[in-house]
Amino acid sequence: MRTERFSIREFDAGGMLSTARLAEIRAQLDLHGALHVTHTGLTDAEGLRPKMADLGFSPGEQFEAGGRTAEGFQPKWFADGLRRLDFYPPDLYLLPNNEVQYQRCGPARVLFYCQRAPAAGGRTFLHSAADIADGLARSAVGSRLLVKLRSHGLMIQTGFLDSAHPAKSTNYFQSWQERFGTTDPDEALSIASRRTDEYDRCWWKPEETGHATLMTAIVLSAFKRDPRDGREYLRFPRLALGPPSVENGWRCYPLGNGVPLNAAEAEALMTVYLETRQGTDWSDGDLVLFDNIRYGHSRERFEGERPVFVGMAGVVWDDAVAPPAPPPEPRLPARFALPGPVRYRLPSAHIAEQVSMRTFDARGDLTPACCPVIRAQLDRYGALLIRRTGLTLPDSGALSAGLLDALGFGSDQAFAWGGLSSGRTIRRALSRHLRATDDYPPEHWLLPHNEILYQRQMPARLLLCSAQAVNPAHGGRTFVHSAALVADHIRAAGPLGARLLADLAAHGFLIEMGFLDANHPAKSTNYFRSWQDRFDTTDPDGAQARCRAARDQFDDCWWKEDDGTATLMTRIRIPAFKIDPRDGQRYMLFPRIALDAPSLHNGWRRFPLGCGRSLTDREVDLLLSAFLATREGLHYHAGDLLLIDNIRYGHSREAFLSPRSVGVAMGGSFWTDDVV
Repeated sequence: MRTERFSIREFDAGGMLSTARLAEIRAQLDLHGALHVTHTGLTDAEGLRPKMADLGFSPGEQFEAGGRTAEGFQPKWFADGLRRLDFYPPDLYLLPNNEVQYQRCGPARVLFYCQRAPAAGGRTFLHSAADIADGLARSAVGSRLLVKLRSHGLMIQTGFLDSAHPAKSTNYFQSWQERFGTTDPDEALSIASRRTDEYDRCWWKPEETGHATLMTAIVLSAFKRDPRDGREYLRFPRLALGPPSVENGWRCYPLGNGVPLNAAEAEALMTVYLETRQGTDWSDGDLVLFDNIRYGHSRERFEGERPVFVGMAGVVWDDAVAPPAPPPEPRLPARFALPGPVRYRLPSAHIAEQVSMRTFDARGDLTPACCPVIRAQLDRYGALLIRRTGLTLPDSGALSAGLLDALGFGSDQAFAWGGLSSGRTIRRALSRHLRATDDYPPEHWLLPHNEILYQRQMPARLLLCSAQAVNPAHGGRTFVHSAALVADHIRAAGPLGARLLADLAAHGFLIEMGFLDANHPAKSTNYFRSWQDRFDTTDPDGAQARCRAARDQFDDCWWKEDDGTATLMTRIRIPAFKIDPRDGQRYMLFPRIALDAPSLHNGWRRFPLGCGRSLTDREVDLLLSAFLATREGLHYHAGDLLLIDNIRYGHSREAFLSPRSVGVAMGGSFWTDDVV
C-alpha cells in the first residue's frame, strides 16, 4: 500500500449541500477543473441524487455510454444517474486516464461519490493534463514523445473473449456475446464493425482452446482542444504494465501508427504520472468532481470494500470527428461586476460565499520529517493550506524553530524584513521569525497584493499561522489568488483587458503614499506609521535623507504641508510583471487599486500606472472582478498553516467580525526588476 501524501483542491461544504452551496461548487469546478468536496452531509445515494442536477448531472445531461465490465463481476448501475466503476482487482494501481477514453466520445464532467471510505488506500488521484504535458516537455525523451503523440495519436486495442473460453473466469471484461448482444460470431463482427464511434477495426483472433476472441482497435487524437478556452490538452496515453494476455483481453496501447512506446518513453510517462498525483484520503460522503478534458484520474490499491460510484454528464468528442468549435467571445461574468464609485466595504454576502483551496492533510502529525513533501507540493502548485497539523499553539508565533527551518523559514532562509521600524503599519513581533499581520480595520476587504510590494526586494514565500480557529460565520479568511488566473480573467474581457495588460507591461505602476507627522491632530484616524516612526528620527531633514538613501524602497520623496504639520510623501515605480527564474514563466504582479480618493485618512496614497495615468472606473471594475473571481481560501482551523509563493500568487483578507490572530513568517527573496 502506497503511503505518499499529496495535496488536492478542497471545497468544504460545511455539512450541507444547499442550493447556494451546489452553485458555488459548480462555479469552482468550472474555474479550476477539479475539486474534492468534503463535509457534504451525505449518507447515501438517495441523498445525493436530488442534488446532482445543480452540479451539472441532471437526467438530460447524463452520459450513459461506456462500461466494459461483465455483469457477472458487477452490475453496471447502482442508482439512477450513478454507476459502479469498472471492476479492476483492488491490488492493481490504475494508471491515469480520461474517463471512457476508449471510444470517440466520452463525458465532459465526472463525479465520484464515496458512500463509505475504504479501510486502507483507495484514494482517487486527479492529474492535470497541462501538468502531464509540461512534465514530459522537461526531458528530451518526453519532448520527442509529445511530437509522436501529436503526429500519430493513440491506439487502444482490446479483445472480448468467448463466454465459453476456459480462462474467461480470470477475465473481468464482457464476453463478445455480452458486449454485442448475440451468440452468432458473424453477427457480432458485423455489429462491432458498424460501431465506428467505438472501433476502427475488428477481427477474430483464434485461440488454441478453439474459442476465438473478437479483437477491436481504435485510434484517437492525443490532444483535445477545449472549445471554452481554445487551449489544447493532452489526452492521457495508456500504459500497459504487463504484456497482452488472455486475462487482460490481449489489450495493448501503441501509438496510432501501431508502434509501441519504447522503454524510455514508458518510463518518462510513468514518472510524470506519479509526479502529478493530486489526492487525499476519502471520508464518508465525499465527492470528487473533475473536468474530463483538463483532468484525468487514477486509483491506488486498497483493502476491503470501496463503494465509490460515478456519475457522468455532457459529451466530449474526439477532435478528428469534427472540426473544433471556435472559442467563445470573451465576456466578463456579471456576478463579479461591481458598479459604483465606492466599493471598499464589500457586502456581507462575500463573507458567506464559499470557495476552494488546495490543501495538504498532515494527518495530525506535522513534523520536520514530512516537511520535504510539503515543500515539494508548494514548489509545484504555489499555494497550500496545511490542515490537521496536530499543533497546539498558545499563539500564532509559537511555531518551533525546527519546524520553521524544515519548512524554509528558519534563520538561514528568513527574509530580512527590516525589523520593527520597516513597513507601513506598526509591526508587532510574535517570535524571532513571526510577526503579527499588518493591522488594518476589520471591516475592510484587503485587496489582493504580493507581500511587501512597495519595495524592490520582496520575500519569495510566506507562511501564515493561525493558532486558533476562526468562526466561519464571522469571515476572516486569507484568500490566495493565482497571478496566471487573474491575468487570464483580465484578458477574457476583450479589448479593455488587452489594453490594460499592455499598459501595465509598458509602464508598470506607481505606489505613492505619505507618512503623517506624529503630532498631526488627525493622526489617530490614520493607521499608517508617522514619518518619525517609519524613519526612526524626529529630524525632518534626517528622515528625508534616510528615505532618499533607501533606493530599493523609494524613488522619490517630498514634503506635503498638512494643517501646520508636514507629511513625508514617497513614490516608487514597480514593474507589473516578473519572470520566475525557476520556470521561466512571466507572472503579473498585483496592481494596487485605490477605491477612495487620496486623503489624510489614507496618507494621500495613489496607485496610478507608471506613466502617471490613473486607472479608469472600468479598469478598476475589471481588476476587482478578476480579484473576486479568483479567490481561493478556506476558514482557519486551530493550528492551520498557509504557505504562499509570493511570485505566482497574491493574497487578500476578507472582512471579519470576531477576533483573529494570524502570524506571518517570510522566507527567501527576489527583486521585482528582472534587470537587477
